[in-house]
Amino acid sequence: MAVVTSNLKPMSNAEVLNKIRKRASPDYRNRIPEATQANINLTMRKLMEYRPARNEFIDALVNRIGLVLARNKSWSNPLAEFKSGMLDFGSTIEEYHMGLIKAKSYDSDRETGERNLFGTHRPEVQSSFHTINREDKYIVTIDNPTLKRAFLETNGLTSFIDQTMQAVSTSDNWDEFLLTCQLFSEYEFNNGFFKVHIPDNRSLTSNEQDAKQALRIMRTMADNLTFLSTKYNPAGMPMFADRSELLLFVTPEFNAALDVEALAGAFNISSAQVHGRIIPIPAEQFGIDGVQAIMTTKDFFVIADTLFETAQMYNPDALQNNQFLHHHQIISASRFVPAIMFTSNVVDVIEITPNEVVSLGAITVQDRDGATVTDVTRGEIYQLIADVVTTLEDGTLEVVRWEVTGDHSILTYVTKEGVLHVSGTEAATGLTVVGTTVWIDPTGVETEQQTSTKTLTVSGDKSILWPVPEPVEEPAP
Repeated sequence: MAVVTSNLKPMSNAEVLNKIRKRASPDYRNRIPEATQANINLTMRKLMEYRPARNEFIDALVNRIGLVLARNKSWSNPLAEFKSGMLDFGSTIEEYHMGLIKAKSYDSDRETGERNLFGTHRPEVQSSFHTINREDKYIVTIDNPTLKRAFLETNGLTSFIDQTMQAVSTSDNWDEFLLTCQLFSEYEFNNGFFKVHIPDNRSLTSNEQDAKQALRIMRTMADNLTFLSTKYNPAGMPMFADRSELLLFVTPEFNAALDVEALAGAFNISSAQVHGRIIPIPAEQFGIDGVQAIMTTKDFFVIADTLFETAQMYNPDALQNNQFLHHHQIISASRFVPAIMFTSNVVDVIEITPNEVVSLGAITVQDRDGATVTDVTRGEIYQLIADVVTTLEDGTLEVVRWEVTGDHSILTYVTKEGVLHVSGTEAATGLTVVGTTVWIDPTGVETEQQTSTKTLTVSGDKSILWPVPEPVEEPAP
């Protein structure tokens, strides 16, 4: 990470003075003559004699020329491209993500439709708030004797302000870089990264086999990230990342061990596209033991400027001007973006206990008013309920397949939602309803089904559809 060299042509003192004079106040232009190489001494004397004009000159010299030169010649922050610009209003960035919506089985039943139409269906939503956490200022002093000496050389003003402001700009950019890098260690401190073990390619003793194994693992993870998963972000939200979005932050030692062609293969891109996707960062700036690379996207960074401005104050006691650069920022990281750390350390394997179905609770039957009943009436509907008991206390497996068994009318049935419809023509005096759990274990094998059975007494008048009964004539009064 070298200092960026400037392509700006150095300006003579006269050019600098006239550029400032052109945009100066009327009072400045009236008192300070247009500069030439011949009358530089006159212009300098006028500036030094009239303090308001001198203050205006120094302010313009720093703000209009100095910062431009400094930005072009100072050390630049390689992570600055991930900033989102200036936050013009407020001091907080809200970041939120909405989870998946649970599917419901189609059911044309009227009661089910009404419940879906007028019910409340809230998806999972998580949010994060990022606030201002950097408020820095940089102060540099410009004294009159030093400014006078700058007039003695042809390009003295350009050289003087360039050297003065370069230190300010480089300091600001370096601090911004360090704070941005610190996000990685803070993220790891809070167990944010999904960790993957790879062979240590940072050592000079690493071999080709180590590099190939690391690349194979990295390409596998790059492909995995293209599918929705809750594993790769600390918020546990369903997220994915397209290959074109992926970035790889690497230590220089790891970068040297893997050639460009190999990295291009890991991202499934051309070799020319690797540069810009692969961003070297010194290992000490990661601040994480064993880290070799971090795979994520640009959305990992939540960085915005909230204030960036300069100001000056004249010190009459010391006959000098103090220049201030204020830089306020939000520097944070997202919890919702996939972030994978490839490390040489041993990664603890977290065993996930499958949430197995143990049993199905007793069936409860509720009428339209929500009251529990043990017998049913012809021509009515009822809600069947049975709790699924699982091995985990907080587990929720609600899938139950319902059916009516035995000899009954074809017009008596149970919907997918567990709504029992008792036909008005039902001839049976009793019905048997059965609930069966539907669960497939993580290996893809359907486990032993758990069932629950309940027998219901059928009551109420039976409707006769055919033959149509003859109407009973009422006797004449």
